Amino acid sequence: MYFRPQPFNQPLDYSPIVLGTHDPIHLSHSEQQDDCQPFDSESVKAPLVYASVSRHWRSVALNTPALYTSLYITPELLREVGNTEVLETIGLSSYLALSRDYLVDIVIDARDQEWDFGDTDAWFSADHMSAAMSVLLPHLGRWRSLSILTDVYDPMGAALRPLEVHLAAYGAPHLESLRLMRCDAYAAHSLVAEPDYLFLSSITNPESHLSTLELSFQPLTTQPSIAELARLLKAAPHLARLVLNGCDSALAFLDPAGVSLPTDLEPIHLPSLKSLTLGYTSTLSALAVLHLLAAAQLRTLALEDASHPAELALDDAAPLLTALFPPSTPTVPLFPALSDLTLRRVHLAGPTPPVRVARLELVDMTPAALAFECTQELCVHGPLIAPSAFGVPTAVSLAETGTAPRALVEGRGATTPRVVCLHEAAYAPVHAGEVEEFFIAATRVKLYRRPEEVEDDDDTVMGSDPECGWDEHEAFRVGGVFNDPVFDARYGYVGQ
Repeated sequence: MYFRPQPFNQPLDYSPIVLGTHDPIHLSHSEQQDDCQPFDSESVKAPLVYASVSRHWRSVALNTPALYTSLYITPELLREVGNTEVLETIGLSSYLALSRDYLVDIVIDARDQEWDFGDTDAWFSADHMSAAMSVLLPHLGRWRSLSILTDVYDPMGAALRPLEVHLAAYGAPHLESLRLMRCDAYAAHSLVAEPDYLFLSSITNPESHLSTLELSFQPLTTQPSIAELARLLKAAPHLARLVLNGCDSALAFLDPAGVSLPTDLEPIHLPSLKSLTLGYTSTLSALAVLHLLAAAQLRTLALEDASHPAELALDDAAPLLTALFPPSTPTVPLFPALSDLTLRRVHLAGPTPPVRVARLELVDMTPAALAFECTQELCVHGPLIAPSAFGVPTAVSLAETGTAPRALVEGRGATTPRVVCLHEAAYAPVHAGEVEEFFIAATRVKLYRRPEEVEDDDDTVMGSDPECGWDEHEAFRVGGVFNDPVFDARYGYVGQ
């Protein structure tokens, strides 16, 4: 799906812009968190199809810049030259030329579907990333969004180093969304050599249009201090969606009381912030982030314990809930408009305050969280739900599943949710598996059974050609639909 393209005529803003000092890692969350991709990757090749229908359609396609504003770079663009693989950039350069002065959305998906967590080398290497950035960076002034996904650190670093230089020199006046995700969550917790430099440490332009920022699980030495994070957020006043996952280790060295910021820092006012995802490895650092944000309009909050899955000493998240839902009436909540709360793997050991929101989502949680109240929708994922939770209430089924799920509906009075969604699998795709639907009193209940494992018989990898059989490489060869010298000479088109 495309954003509506808008040509621009303003001169480039040469004020440097900070987008992050970081190399994040993407964890597997619900689709709701991953819904900010600027376009459908399958639509990127649509112009190739249009241009092949007829000469008239080819002429129309070549003269419609809006068709070329989505740039999608994957390992499928790698070509063998001798004994090495190089990144084929002809198509990328052509799309940049054909998009003219329109703003562009960029996704660099450097992941390998067959990559193993133990692999240290990447199919899409640092050299391949450097080749891609060398083509993209001259057009930094018309970037609207950038998403980079890698399996290991080196390709991400190869992207961020030159980006730092160009941002400091030219700025990115039209950049609205930045997503940097290194997808090996296990490597983020390993004791390996880490880079000893910071990335993207320029000062952001106060007139930045940045509305989406995602930073997750970068190496410790590239994580921002609390002062650097404050400076970054202060320079993005229009931020509407913020994701911070596992980038809090550098914030942990604060006042042990964990209830106030350093005296030289004040809360950062983000009047447009509506959604916050915070994956923390330390409750203390998570408190620092929450106290740093003055977001009166924040409506959606997701908290996740992002520590290593094998970590035994988990931090108690009760202080976080106390800060969000103060038990004493005179105390003003940090986010008074908060109505949608998600808790993932959050450990609750101490007493918690009364929690009441319109929508509550619990993922891989303990039964203690079932005491929280929600008035509209409750979603529960994971061990609390078993296959026979709402089957015939025999003694056997009750012994296997417990009575907790039914208690979510019965006996709650005015706080009974209108809709309850129960997912047997904690991390299955949204709405995956068989669905059973019924009512308990006036509450609508949806039970999503654990989906059966389905083997994929198609030997395909991401970025592979669609069923229509288009060969992207062939399309840009001499005589291909995008490189026809006879046609170009006749119609006066220059594709360089």
